[in-house]
Amino acid sequence: MSVSSVEMTEICGGLLLLVMIIIIILLVLNDLIRKRMEFACKDALANHQKIDDIALDEKTSSYLKRNNDHELHRLNEYVSKQNDVIQYKLYLKKRRFDFYLKKQNLWNYKVIAIKMYE
Repeated sequence: MSVSSVEMTEICGGLLLLVMIIIIILLVLNDLIRKRMEFACKDALANHQKIDDIALDEKTSSYLKRNNDHELHRLNEYVSKQNDVIQYKLYLKKRRFDFYLKKQNLWNYKVIAIKMYE
């Protein structure tokens, strides 16, 4: 019993389709996780008292209080992790910020510090 070339092509095509579907699912999950991190950062900027608690210096705190109604942007997808702390770079207006997040569970993150660069 031999496998014809048409059947072999169908099998390879099905496996290729399965691999492409898995890659698409992983990309969507990655984007959802990034959006949850961004949501945690926006949520931290909504409360002025929270900004005072998590900003590393007074300059960062005052800038965030003045400009917290502007949109955060992800220009370069830079995320690093050290000792269970995630460093996420975002831009607010023309300034770059490092948001330091701690993972609470699979979908929730907590901002523990914000640092501004000029």
